[in-house]
Amino acid sequence: MREQALVEQTLYLPRREARRWRHTPLEQEDLVADGYLALAKAARKYDPSFGVPFPAFATPYVRGAIVDTVRTRARRNRLREGVYADVVGFSDLTPGQERGDRAYEPTDPGPGPEDTVESMERLRVLATLPERERIALIRTIVDGDAATDVADDLGVTPNRVYQLVQHGSARLRRRAA
Repeated sequence: MREQALVEQTLYLPRREARRWRHTPLEQEDLVADGYLALAKAARKYDPSFGVPFPAFATPYVRGAIVDTVRTRARRNRLREGVYADVVGFSDLTPGQERGDRAYEPTDPGPGPEDTVESMERLRVLATLPERERIALIRTIVDGDAATDVADDLGVTPNRVYQLVQHGSARLRRRAA
């Protein structure tokens, strides 16, 4: 009973959130229906003891359900090599376009020749660092390992790992300049 009252008080939320997607060719009523389902789910999970008003609690549920619907209905139809049409997404549409003019050329995700040369130069400079500095830099910055894990492997303290990273970064900047 309490859940029904909460849903009835906030029936405006799905419509408000669906209006944000009115520029897409998706049916507004479909988005609103998904928002209503999310509103019911939020009402079941709501706990007033946290002191958060129900509309504030339910808005992320409703917004998330509508965004999920938009994402799942996005589609790409391949026309020819590298060209797509009918892309329904966040930034792929501009108001006033007809369905036929939504073709675009996607960018090549691979690195260009300049990027490859620059990467090779960075690797060459990285190879000139002392071994411990190189290991500390790669493990902490590139791999994202914790300083304590790197310290255990190198047989030093975590503070020493931070020093090695700092000195190695300074050397890289000087040698790359």
